[in-house]
Amino acid sequence: MPAPLPDQQRENVLGLARAGHSRNEVARLSGVSPASVTRICSAAGVTFDRTATAAAVEARVIDMKQARGLLASGLLDDIAEARHRLHRAGEAREFFDLARSVSVLTNAHVRIIGVDSTDQGAEEARSMLGSIMTGLALWQAQQDDQQQDDEGTPQ
Repeated sequence: MPAPLPDQQRENVLGLARAGHSRNEVARLSGVSPASVTRICSAAGVTFDRTATAAAVEARVIDMKQARGLLASGLLDDIAEARHRLHRAGEAREFFDLARSVSVLTNAHVRIIGVDSTDQGAEEARSMLGSIMTGLALWQAQQDDQQQDDEGTPQ
């Protein structure tokens, strides 16, 4: 267990806190851990102004929303590219793989934009995409069965 802090160091912590420094600034300037700064100030009834913290959190939330918007926009570009390739697919397997890519990218896009939206349309889109994937899986199974039949037919 560490030794108690000297009274002079405690007074230094309280003086810095009363001067308006943040908890982390007080810890850095006084050489006392942030947890100890909190305990010392709480015991003395000294509180820290949380306005700066709230503003920083709000700014971070805005930055993250912008980053999600940029990511969602990039995913739309990826979806367009995958769809372009999908329409030019030569073999059934390539078509199926590209269709799956479109679905995965679209789901990712919908989830990202859903974070910042209260719209219920995202759930409908997920349901629709699930139906599309089921249909594509059935189509692929039929293609595979047809290919097996064609390979098994004597010439």
